[in-house]
Amino acid sequence: MRTLLLHSPSAGDDGPSQDDLLEIFRQAGCEPFSCAVNGTDFSDVLCRPADLVVAVGGDGTVTRVLTHLPDRSIPVAIVPQGTANNIADALGIAGDPAEIAAALGNMVPRPFDIGFAKGPWGHHRFIEAVGMGLLARAMAEVDEAGVAGEEQIRTSRETFRQKVAEGASEHLKAIVDGRTLEGDFLVFEVMNIGQTGPDLTLAPDADPGDGLLDVVHMPADRRAEMLEWLDGGPDVAMPPLDVIRGREVEIVWAGKSLRLGDNFSPAPGVVGRVSIGLEPEQVRILVPASAARGAAADKPGRTP
Repeated sequence: MRTLLLHSPSAGDDGPSQDDLLEIFRQAGCEPFSCAVNGTDFSDVLCRPADLVVAVGGDGTVTRVLTHLPDRSIPVAIVPQGTANNIADALGIAGDPAEIAAALGNMVPRPFDIGFAKGPWGHHRFIEAVGMGLLARAMAEVDEAGVAGEEQIRTSRETFRQKVAEGASEHLKAIVDGRTLEGDFLVFEVMNIGQTGPDLTLAPDADPGDGLLDVVHMPADRRAEMLEWLDGGPDVAMPPLDVIRGREVEIVWAGKSLRLGDNFSPAPGVVGRVSIGLEPEQVRILVPASAARGAAADKPGRTP
C-alpha cells in the first residue's frame, strides 16, 4: 500500500523523526514515502499516486493536509502529535504512531466535511470553525504574542475568560438557511467540529460528516452563565450556548477580529459580508470502527 506520510517536524515535544515514521509504517506493511507539510515540495508530493495519506501532527498539520488534498477519494489517517488535537479528538482518534499504524487494517473510512468562507480577503477553506467575538479576539492576541504548546492552551483560556468578564459584545446579523439571527453577541462561532481553539468543546453534538454547520452563539445577556461554565471547567457541563444548524451561513458584520481556522484577519473597517458553507465533496478519514459505529448510531447521514 503506497502511503504518503505528511508530517510536521515541530509538532509535539518528543515526536518521532522522519526516519522513525518511515520505519514504523514499513513494519505495518506499508510502502511509505514522506514530506514535511512546510516543505517546498508539499504540493507536488500530494499529487503523487498513493493509496493512503497519513497526516502526522497537530490541528494545523491536519488542516493543511485535508484542505489541500487534490484527490479526496484517497483515505486519510491521522496521527495526533499536536497540543490540542481538536480534529483527532472529534473523531475518536488517539494513539502513538506505532499504535495507529498497526491498527490501520481495522479502521474504517468516515466522511468528513470541508468548510469554506468567502469575504473581502477571498476564499478560505477551514476544518474547525470560523469565529467572531471574544474567543476570536482572545486567540488572535495569544497568536500575535507567539505563545505555543501547552502554554498556548492555558493562556488562550485565561485570555478568553478575561474578555468574557470585561469585553464588549459585537453586533452582527446572520442568515442561516434563510433564518435570520441578529443581536449583540459575546461569542459567535460557525463550527464544523465540536471542539475549537484552546481545546474547548462548544458544540458537543456536532457531526463533521452530516453536511451541516453548527452556528454556536452566546448573546450578551448570558455573560454570567459563561463565566460560571469557564470557572467550573469546560468538561463539567454543557456550555451555555445556543446552536442553529444549517448548510449556508451569511453574516453581515463589522467586528474587531475574525478567525478563519488558525488564521486571523483584522476587521474590514466597514460592514463586511462573510459567506460560509461546506464544499460538496467530502474527504474520507480512517477512524476506529467503534467511533464509526457511534457516529452512525447518533447521527443521520448527509441528506440530499
